[in-house]
Amino acid sequence: MKERVTRMDSDKKPYVVIIGDVSGSKQLSGKSRYQTQLYVKSAIIQINEEFQGVIEAPFTISKGDEFQGLLTNLEAAFRCVLALEKLTFPVKLRFGIGIGKVYKMGGRLPIEMDGPAFHRANEALDYAKKKKYIYCLKSSNKNYDLLINTIFQLITALKSRWSERHYRLFWNYKDLGTYREVAALENVSPQAVFDTLKNIRAINVKTAEEDLLTFFKSNPLLNYESEELASEEERLSLR
Repeated sequence: MKERVTRMDSDKKPYVVIIGDVSGSKQLSGKSRYQTQLYVKSAIIQINEEFQGVIEAPFTISKGDEFQGLLTNLEAAFRCVLALEKLTFPVKLRFGIGIGKVYKMGGRLPIEMDGPAFHRANEALDYAKKKKYIYCLKSSNKNYDLLINTIFQLITALKSRWSERHYRLFWNYKDLGTYREVAALENVSPQAVFDTLKNIRAINVKTAEEDLLTFFKSNPLLNYESEELASEEERLSLR
């Protein structure tokens, strides 16, 4: 038994697990459900190609309308989440993000692995479903989770009021960077684009997402998780 524990704990690096689910999938049936699953599958194939440098285990469909992937850092994970949200629109997703140890057990796909990071991602997704949030994060640091999830909650509250047109304007502005270019694409005036984005607080959402990415890049949480794993290894060695 001791040999098994040593083998499973051999990878001491913490990882980030993303588990996503189609919002309202229980209301889908027949052809609509099948088309939605194909849509999501196409999106995760694109994500696996685009983010292959930071994906430890590729996104795969795990069960029903759920999918999961394993990444090396939190900044990349949130970029994947934002990209998936855009690629699958108007299909709406919810995301559980978990940070911690992973037992690879010789597997190459997320469904062949286990560990605290997966359990936390599942718990985060369940909470996101319960509270109707778009994103939820769970780590071993409750104060960190509270901070990040409060921001996620505010972003969800703002986005919940957006129409398809609002989302389109938001993403076009993120991609193009100026009101004038978005206006030319939408065949409206730059002032109209500015007014709409201002009224729906899209600029605030954009800033919040960018600030989170910066924070995730510089925050020592993964170092904190690494220290926790090292301490656990030390405890096991003393038994």
